[in-house]
Amino acid sequence: MGKNDWKKELEQVFGFFKMMGTGSGNGFGIAPDFGTYIIITTAKNHDTIVESLHVKELLRRVKSLKIYEMMPMKSHGLWNGRNPFEHNSVTHIPENDYPQLSVITRGSIKRSLWWKFWKFVPKVARQIPSEALYSVGMGELPLVEQATFSVWKSEEDMRRWAYQNKAHRNVIALTHSLKWYEEELFARFRCREIQ
Repeated sequence: MGKNDWKKELEQVFGFFKMMGTGSGNGFGIAPDFGTYIIITTAKNHDTIVESLHVKELLRRVKSLKIYEMMPMKSHGLWNGRNPFEHNSVTHIPENDYPQLSVITRGSIKRSLWWKFWKFVPKVARQIPSEALYSVGMGELPLVEQATFSVWKSEEDMRRWAYQNKAHRNVIALTHSLKWYEEELFARFRCREIQ
């Protein structure tokens, strides 16, 4: 079975399934890191994921694994024409059960502007603070189909970095003025690391 066949099959099982490569260096380099991959799915529980025959095959090949269970708090925008997290948003999430905050940002960069976008990535990536428990740049298609995933101790830590960090604020302003995304999504979750 080819790579795309099993991806389509997993999408049918999970509803939403993305397997993406990551960036080199601190996770945000323009060159790929061939040793780190991210899977994002809307499966109802992690047992459903790890019991999949295709995922079992992947798990046999990995040296280390992190699994985060995430409960959507807020999500706006689109990923391939739909918002996979919007209909799953939960109004009350027990913070004791899900003590951390995670964020997924995703953008489909206009082909004519990718070089401008990537000019700003290194400066922002160098300033990711220690409050970010985990952060990585990931993508479906190098240079243009990009996303980020980050895990934070608290919403306050995430907001402080996102909105008080000058380099990041400048990129947010450029995003609005240059309109370099054909499509974008921002989703916030309560989360916990379960493996």
